[in-house]
Amino acid sequence: IPEALLRLLFGEQDSEAPGSTDAAHAERYRLLLQNALSAVSMDGRHLALAYAERFMLLEQPDDASASYRLVSVGSEAASPGESVTALYCLDIYTPSLRAGPQQRSGKVDGQSLCVAVGYSSGYVRMFSVYGHLLTAHQLHTQPLLRIRHRLPAQVAAGVLGTATTQAGLQSAPGDTEEVCLTFADGAVVSIDGQSLYLALRVCLSEVATGDSGEPAFQYKTWSFDMRTPQVYDVASYGPATSRDPLVLAAKASMTSSPQLSDATARFLVAPVAGEAAFGVFATNEEVAVSYSAVDLAGRVAAKVTGAMLSMARSYFWRSSPLSGGGADSSGSRADAARQGSPSRTEQGTVVPCVFAVRDSPRKVVDITLAPAQYGLAALTDSLGRVTIFDLASSEAVHMLKGLRGSRCAWLEAEKGVPAQQRMRVVVCAAKRGVVEVFGLDAMDSPLASLNIGPGWALVQCPTQPLGGSLLVGSGGSERRATHPRPASCILLSDRGQVARIAVDAS
Repeated sequence: IPEALLRLLFGEQDSEAPGSTDAAHAERYRLLLQNALSAVSMDGRHLALAYAERFMLLEQPDDASASYRLVSVGSEAASPGESVTALYCLDIYTPSLRAGPQQRSGKVDGQSLCVAVGYSSGYVRMFSVYGHLLTAHQLHTQPLLRIRHRLPAQVAAGVLGTATTQAGLQSAPGDTEEVCLTFADGAVVSIDGQSLYLALRVCLSEVATGDSGEPAFQYKTWSFDMRTPQVYDVASYGPATSRDPLVLAAKASMTSSPQLSDATARFLVAPVAGEAAFGVFATNEEVAVSYSAVDLAGRVAAKVTGAMLSMARSYFWRSSPLSGGGADSSGSRADAARQGSPSRTEQGTVVPCVFAVRDSPRKVVDITLAPAQYGLAALTDSLGRVTIFDLASSEAVHMLKGLRGSRCAWLEAEKGVPAQQRMRVVVCAAKRGVVEVFGLDAMDSPLASLNIGPGWALVQCPTQPLGGSLLVGSGGSERRATHPRPASCILLSDRGQVARIAVDAS
């Protein structure tokens, strides 16, 4: 990353000499970059950085050895006293970016990427790749800690009530694409991904034509039954993947918590206070949602055509995937809400704790979800342990120790490796200056280990674009709009260097 761009990010005066080699000057940038936020696009070519109230989007040229160049920068959307607290590169599905050789070429359309920026005021603002403000919403008043995009999990065909998708896999019933916003006081807002996708497509169209308007989307607000609500992290991982009544009956007879076996929503929660290192929270109730897409449906019809209009119609003029009713069934949704939904407060639906892992003083400080089809999460804690957690069975399946200050990411082999050995977990122990790659079938020793020196941080690349769960085709040929990319990650140093991680399949 050129020093001139770092000066722009940190708000340094233009009078500072570019290319300065002064040791104190370099050390200042190093310390500032340690406190900067970062996010990366699916293909790893776009890198977003944020510091204080400012963010910028950089692009790597076709020559991988060349320096990053500036695409856009923004700070004017922030109100006085606001600072950026969360950052996410949100790739947007377009029909021209279907999975295949064209998508894997790394070329990204100018309107296929948005930058989601969270602020200390609770605002989330979405910007186009060129820095145009697309939409802004204050869905909560506490600082926004983290932005996640989650695709529906897929389960084997043949389970009652599932929706068929590609490759013999099916989406779990009730599971939907979502963008989750985690706030400092433990509140979580889960935005329905498909309605947000269509809203952003309308916004991008309006930027191109000069029109303006406020998009609408569906969302739910959650809070958790804890004495002190502050959290380090929260991750939503959707409903139970099997909702077959016979399967549920068998599970209920083998577990003390039937609520977990037929859950409609599940969360991993890492609380700041208390004796619990982390907890699993779940509800088995159908939760009412805020549905404000009526006027959006008309705007979509007016702004998009062809394949996009077909997908919009299939979404807005069918049963709502979140509420089970049609687009005009607000009354029936209200009735359902009155008939036994979980308790609702100003913080949203309160989700009870199913169980908690108490191991004081250990506290989980970061949760990294693997792609949905793997059903795993990597939990890093304050005592230097990394726990691989199976989301389906709610069991810790592996644990690594002696990794204080570490962060995790997921890395997937593309070919040449059996499916059960394809997923790897990458651990960067920043204090030791070591990055290690572990295979899930052999966690006793790393597949690869490299001394890289201190000051490096892992950044996970998304695997699917927003809108990737949309179904295209008709009848028995319906399939998901995109195939997931293999999980990947990059390393970012506090000196502005960027490195990709790859493991030789042989």
